[in-house]
Amino acid sequence: MVTLQDFIKNNMRIDYGDVETSYLIQDKQLCKEIQQILANNKFYNYDVEGLYGKITREALRDFKEAYALSGGDILGSTTADFLLRLDTLKLENEKLATSSSKKDVQSAIVQECKRQGLTLSSQIAYVLATVQHETNNTFKPVREAYWLNEEWRRKNLRYYPYYGRGYVQLTWDYNYKKYGDILGINLLDNPDKVMDPNLALFILVDGMSKGRFTSRKLGTYVNGSKTDFIGARDVVNPGDKPRLIADYAEDWQRQISSLESISLEETPEIDLLESSDLSLKLDPIGELVLKQIMSS
Repeated sequence: MVTLQDFIKNNMRIDYGDVETSYLIQDKQLCKEIQQILANNKFYNYDVEGLYGKITREALRDFKEAYALSGGDILGSTTADFLLRLDTLKLENEKLATSSSKKDVQSAIVQECKRQGLTLSSQIAYVLATVQHETNNTFKPVREAYWLNEEWRRKNLRYYPYYGRGYVQLTWDYNYKKYGDILGINLLDNPDKVMDPNLALFILVDGMSKGRFTSRKLGTYVNGSKTDFIGARDVVNPGDKPRLIADYAEDWQRQISSLESISLEETPEIDLLESSDLSLKLDPIGELVLKQIMSS
């Protein structure tokens, strides 16, 4: 008998396509664990009894298709990890539409920075300053030139439709492909998924911490031995208002303790509404993939 946690720990893989021979027939406890998660998330609407058959197989297929998980009828470590996170993330994401408070977003940024290894207050301050600038102080995912319309972007942006989106402006097709590969979703065909607040949050911190935007990492400029807020602009957009963003960062460094004291478990999270159209609800599929670094 194994668990989904064993799949992650040992990088296990099983084929669930053949209902006559699948390992899930033998391991009823594992099958029951999977059925319960699928049932909790509306993919499986039958008794959770651990008996593997066509209904459970189709529920697994629907689950993988809904969240664009690759690999066919294979249950591997990525799928197992995603299943285990479903219930927790579902509860978190139900809070997303309840508030558009800037403080909620700022608190979420602090937590995501810490989760991805940016733990210094100076580093977190610079990420917050970057979002302040890149979103025009809205602290919502925005489209490039969001005050103009899509027709203007189509006519004037040479990298259309892969123009800037998010908390930090992700541009060009190769960057959309890069993050599509990382997250295991097709961003080339669905670039607007980058507007999802959770997805945008992951891209913001991952890109700055790992140097995926310009090949320069935030830790090179802001670390335990130096704080170069001017040079740190090279991490996102070299030469674009480095002094202004440095000033923002210095202000944030003075405020950071108040944000760090806020528990996300006690406050609503990020609004799903786009700042440029507060009547538009975004696709919730991206909510569940934020905290995944997918592998095929």
